[in-house]
Amino acid sequence: MPLILSPASKSDMDDLTKTQFAAFYPHEVFHDIIWPGPPTPENLAKNKNRQLAWMAADGHSTYLKVSDSETGEIVAGAKWCVYDTDPNRGPQLTVDWYGEAGTEDRAYAQFLMDEFHGRRVERMTGPYCLLDICFCNPTHHRRGAGSQLVQWGCDRADEMGVQAFVEGTLTGRRLYEKHGFVVTEAVDLKPERWPERPLIQYLFMHRPARGNGKAELTKDDINGVNDLKSLEKVNKANGVAAMDSANGVNGTNGYA
Repeated sequence: MPLILSPASKSDMDDLTKTQFAAFYPHEVFHDIIWPGPPTPENLAKNKNRQLAWMAADGHSTYLKVSDSETGEIVAGAKWCVYDTDPNRGPQLTVDWYGEAGTEDRAYAQFLMDEFHGRRVERMTGPYCLLDICFCNPTHHRRGAGSQLVQWGCDRADEMGVQAFVEGTLTGRRLYEKHGFVVTEAVDLKPERWPERPLIQYLFMHRPARGNGKAELTKDDINGVNDLKSLEKVNKANGVAAMDSANGVNGTNGYA
Protein backbone atom coordinates (compact mmCIF):
# COMPACT_ATOMS: atom_id res chain seq x y z
CA MET A 1 0.00 0.00 0.00
CA PRO A 2 2.13 2.92 -1.25
CA LEU A 3 1.71 6.36 0.24
CA ILE A 4 0.96 9.16 -2.21
CA LEU A 5 2.23 12.71 -1.76
CA SER A 6 -0.06 15.32 -3.30
CA PRO A 7 -1.28 18.90 -2.88
CA ALA A 8 -3.75 19.58 -0.10
CA SER A 9 -6.79 21.69 -0.86
CA LYS A 10 -9.41 23.47 1.21
CA SER A 11 -11.59 20.38 1.11
CA ASP A 12 -8.84 18.39 2.86
CA MET A 13 -8.57 20.71 5.84
CA ASP A 14 -11.08 18.87 8.04
CA ASP A 15 -9.14 15.62 7.75
CA LEU A 16 -5.76 17.35 7.99
CA THR A 17 -6.77 19.10 11.20
CA LYS A 18 -7.88 15.81 12.76
CA THR A 19 -4.60 14.18 11.72
CA GLN A 20 -2.64 17.11 13.15
CA PHE A 21 -4.32 16.74 16.55
CA ALA A 22 -3.81 12.98 16.49
CA ALA A 23 -0.10 13.66 16.06
CA PHE A 24 0.36 16.36 18.70
CA TYR A 25 -2.41 16.34 21.28
CA PRO A 26 -2.08 16.27 24.27
CA HIS A 27 1.65 15.60 24.70
CA GLU A 28 3.05 18.58 22.74
CA VAL A 29 2.32 21.52 25.06
CA PHE A 30 3.41 24.23 22.63
CA HIS A 31 1.05 22.88 19.98
CA ASP A 32 -1.80 23.34 22.44
CA ILE A 33 -0.90 27.04 22.71
CA ILE A 34 -0.77 27.61 18.96
CA TRP A 35 -3.66 25.25 18.16
CA PRO A 36 -5.81 25.02 21.33
CA GLY A 37 -7.42 21.69 22.20
CA PRO A 38 -8.93 19.39 23.14
CA PRO A 39 -10.00 18.15 19.69
CA THR A 40 -13.71 18.71 20.19
CA PRO A 41 -15.81 19.43 17.09
CA GLU A 42 -15.89 23.11 18.08
CA ASN A 43 -12.11 23.41 18.54
CA LEU A 44 -11.36 21.44 15.39
CA ALA A 45 -13.61 23.79 13.43
CA LYS A 46 -11.94 26.89 14.90
CA ASN A 47 -8.45 25.61 14.13
CA LYS A 48 -9.46 24.53 10.63
CA ASN A 49 -10.85 27.99 9.90
CA ARG A 50 -7.60 29.62 11.10
CA GLN A 51 -5.63 27.39 8.76
CA LEU A 52 -7.94 28.26 5.88
CA ALA A 53 -7.54 31.97 6.62
CA TRP A 54 -3.74 31.64 6.67
CA MET A 55 -3.86 29.57 3.48
CA ALA A 56 -5.76 32.35 1.73
CA ALA A 57 -3.56 35.14 3.09
CA ASP A 58 -0.10 33.67 2.52
CA GLY A 59 0.66 33.18 -1.16
CA HIS A 60 3.98 31.49 -0.39
CA SER A 61 2.57 28.54 1.55
CA THR A 62 2.29 25.03 0.13
CA TYR A 63 0.04 22.57 1.95
CA LEU A 64 0.79 18.90 1.33
CA LYS A 65 -0.87 15.64 2.29
CA VAL A 66 0.18 12.00 2.25
CA SER A 67 -2.62 9.54 1.55
CA ASP A 68 -2.87 5.78 1.73
CA SER A 69 -3.25 4.56 -1.87
CA GLU A 70 -5.67 1.79 -0.88
CA THR A 71 -8.00 3.57 1.54
CA GLY A 72 -7.54 7.22 0.54
CA GLU A 73 -7.04 8.12 4.20
CA ILE A 74 -4.91 11.21 4.84
CA VAL A 75 -2.21 9.90 7.16
CA ALA A 76 0.13 12.91 7.30
CA GLY A 77 0.43 16.54 6.29
CA ALA A 78 2.75 19.50 6.16
CA LYS A 79 2.99 23.17 5.31
CA TRP A 80 6.09 24.47 3.52
CA CYS A 81 6.75 28.17 2.95
CA VAL A 82 8.92 28.93 -0.09
CA TYR A 83 10.47 32.41 -0.30
CA ASP A 84 12.64 33.57 -3.19
CA THR A 85 13.29 36.86 -1.39
CA ASP A 86 13.40 37.94 2.24
CA PRO A 87 9.75 37.92 3.44
CA ASN A 88 10.41 40.88 5.74
CA ARG A 89 8.40 39.51 8.63
CA GLY A 90 6.75 41.95 10.98
CA PRO A 91 8.27 42.37 14.43
CA GLN A 92 5.35 40.71 16.23
CA LEU A 93 2.61 38.15 15.73
CA THR A 94 -0.39 39.11 17.85
CA VAL A 95 -2.11 36.27 19.67
CA ASP A 96 -5.90 36.53 19.45
CA TRP A 97 -6.81 32.84 19.59
CA TYR A 98 -5.71 31.76 23.09
CA GLY A 99 -7.32 32.89 26.32
CA GLU A 100 -9.31 36.06 26.84
CA ALA A 101 -7.88 39.52 26.24
CA GLY A 102 -6.18 40.90 29.36
CA THR A 103 -5.80 37.51 31.07
CA GLU A 104 -2.66 35.71 32.17
CA ASP A 105 -3.38 32.97 29.65
CA ARG A 106 -3.29 35.50 26.82
CA ALA A 107 -0.13 37.16 28.20
CA TYR A 108 1.61 33.79 28.51
CA ALA A 109 0.72 32.78 24.97
CA GLN A 110 1.90 36.15 23.66
CA PHE A 111 5.25 35.70 25.45
CA LEU A 112 5.75 32.30 23.83
CA MET A 113 4.88 33.58 20.37
CA ASP A 114 7.18 36.58 20.80
CA GLU A 115 10.04 34.19 21.59
CA PHE A 116 9.10 31.88 18.73
CA HIS A 117 8.46 34.55 16.12
CA GLY A 118 11.46 36.60 17.25
CA ARG A 119 13.83 33.79 16.35
CA ARG A 120 12.30 33.62 12.89
CA VAL A 121 12.72 37.35 12.32
CA GLU A 122 16.32 37.29 13.55
CA ARG A 123 17.58 34.11 11.90
CA MET A 124 15.52 33.47 8.79
CA THR A 125 16.74 36.02 6.28
CA GLY A 126 17.13 36.12 2.52
CA PRO A 127 15.52 33.49 0.31
CA TYR A 128 14.77 30.21 2.07
CA CYS A 129 12.31 27.36 2.58
CA LEU A 130 10.58 26.86 5.93
CA LEU A 131 8.84 23.70 7.12
CA ASP A 132 6.19 25.45 9.18
CA ILE A 133 4.48 22.28 10.42
CA CYS A 134 4.77 18.55 9.74
CA PHE A 135 2.70 15.79 11.31
CA CYS A 136 1.73 12.13 10.96
CA ASN A 137 -1.03 10.08 12.55
CA PRO A 138 0.76 7.81 15.07
CA THR A 139 -1.07 4.77 13.70
CA HIS A 140 0.88 5.26 10.46
CA HIS A 141 4.35 5.87 11.86
CA ARG A 142 7.33 4.16 10.20
CA ARG A 143 5.74 4.09 6.76
CA GLY A 144 7.84 6.95 5.38
CA ALA A 145 5.13 9.62 5.28
CA GLY A 146 7.23 12.13 7.22
CA SER A 147 10.23 11.61 4.94
CA GLN A 148 8.10 12.28 1.86
CA LEU A 149 6.87 15.57 3.29
CA VAL A 150 10.32 16.72 4.39
CA GLN A 151 11.96 15.62 1.12
CA TRP A 152 9.59 17.76 -0.96
CA GLY A 153 10.80 20.96 0.66
CA CYS A 154 14.44 19.90 0.67
CA ASP A 155 14.21 19.27 -3.08
CA ARG A 156 12.72 22.74 -3.60
CA ALA A 157 15.46 24.31 -1.49
CA ASP A 158 18.17 22.48 -3.45
CA GLU A 159 16.65 23.43 -6.80
CA MET A 160 16.69 27.07 -5.69
CA GLY A 161 20.07 26.79 -3.93
CA VAL A 162 18.70 28.20 -0.67
CA GLN A 163 18.79 27.30 3.01
CA ALA A 164 15.92 25.67 4.87
CA PHE A 165 14.61 25.82 8.43
CA VAL A 166 12.35 23.87 10.76
CA GLU A 167 11.37 24.22 14.40
CA GLY A 168 11.22 20.57 15.32
CA THR A 169 9.93 18.60 18.25
CA LEU A 170 12.41 16.48 20.19
CA THR A 171 10.87 13.32 18.74
CA GLY A 172 11.18 14.66 15.19
CA ARG A 173 14.90 15.36 15.44
CA ARG A 174 16.14 12.17 13.79
CA LEU A 175 13.81 12.63 10.81
CA TYR A 176 15.08 16.16 10.15
CA GLU A 177 18.72 15.25 10.69
CA LYS A 178 18.30 12.48 8.13
CA HIS A 179 17.47 15.17 5.58
CA GLY A 180 20.42 17.41 6.42
CA PHE A 181 19.06 19.67 9.15
CA VAL A 182 21.28 20.46 12.13
CA VAL A 183 20.26 21.78 15.54
CA THR A 184 21.43 25.35 16.07
CA GLU A 185 19.56 25.83 19.36
CA ALA A 186 17.70 23.62 21.79
CA VAL A 187 15.07 26.11 22.95
CA ASP A 188 13.79 25.91 26.54
CA LEU A 189 11.05 28.35 27.49
CA LYS A 190 10.23 28.56 31.21
CA PRO A 191 9.49 32.20 32.09
CA GLU A 192 9.86 33.23 35.74
CA ARG A 193 6.54 35.07 35.61
CA TRP A 194 4.71 31.76 35.15
CA PRO A 195 6.58 29.17 37.26
CA GLU A 196 3.55 26.90 37.32
CA ARG A 197 3.49 26.57 33.53
CA PRO A 198 5.16 23.54 31.91
CA LEU A 199 8.55 23.73 30.22
CA ILE A 200 8.27 24.38 26.49
CA GLN A 201 10.98 22.73 24.40
CA TYR A 202 11.69 22.65 20.68
CA LEU A 203 14.68 22.50 18.35
CA PHE A 204 15.60 25.35 16.02
CA MET A 205 17.12 23.56 13.04
CA HIS A 206 18.91 24.80 9.93
CA ARG A 207 19.79 23.14 6.63
CA PRO A 208 22.57 24.96 4.74
CA ALA A 209 22.06 25.89 1.11
CA ARG A 210 23.13 23.30 -1.42
CA GLY A 211 22.32 22.42 -5.02
CA ASN A 212 22.89 24.44 -8.17
CA GLY A 213 20.45 27.22 -7.36
CA LYS A 214 19.24 27.50 -10.95
CA ALA A 215 15.56 27.03 -10.21
CA GLU A 216 13.33 30.01 -9.56
CA LEU A 217 10.10 30.34 -7.64
CA THR A 218 7.37 28.82 -9.82
CA LYS A 219 3.92 30.20 -10.44
CA ASP A 220 2.59 27.26 -8.44
CA ASP A 221 4.70 28.28 -5.44
CA ILE A 222 3.46 31.85 -5.77
CA ASN A 223 -0.13 30.62 -5.89
CA GLY A 224 0.41 28.53 -2.77
CA VAL A 225 -0.02 25.24 -4.61
CA ASN A 226 3.38 23.58 -5.06
CA ASP A 227 5.91 22.56 -7.66
CA LEU A 228 4.53 19.42 -9.32
CA LYS A 229 7.96 18.24 -10.48
CA SER A 230 9.04 18.03 -6.85
CA LEU A 231 5.95 15.95 -6.06
CA GLU A 232 6.70 13.61 -8.95
CA LYS A 233 10.30 13.22 -7.80
CA VAL A 234 9.30 12.25 -4.25
CA ASN A 235 6.55 9.88 -5.39
CA LYS A 236 8.83 8.22 -7.94
CA ALA A 237 11.42 7.60 -5.23
CA ASN A 238 8.70 5.85 -3.22
CA GLY A 239 7.52 3.64 -6.08
CA VAL A 240 4.34 5.55 -6.91
CA ALA A 241 3.08 6.02 -10.46
CA ALA A 242 3.60 9.30 -12.30
CA MET A 243 1.60 12.32 -11.20
CA ASP A 244 -1.17 13.77 -13.33
CA SER A 245 0.34 17.14 -14.21
CA ALA A 246 -3.06 18.72 -14.72
CA ASN A 247 -4.39 18.27 -11.22
CA GLY A 248 -1.53 16.98 -9.09
CA VAL A 249 -3.08 13.66 -8.19
CA ASN A 250 -1.79 10.18 -8.79
CA GLY A 251 -2.65 9.19 -12.32
CA THR A 252 -3.34 5.57 -11.39
CA ASN A 253 -5.42 5.86 -8.26
CA GLY A 254 -6.93 9.32 -8.69
CA TYR A 255 -6.81 10.40 -5.06
CA ALA A 256 -7.09 14.19 -4.73
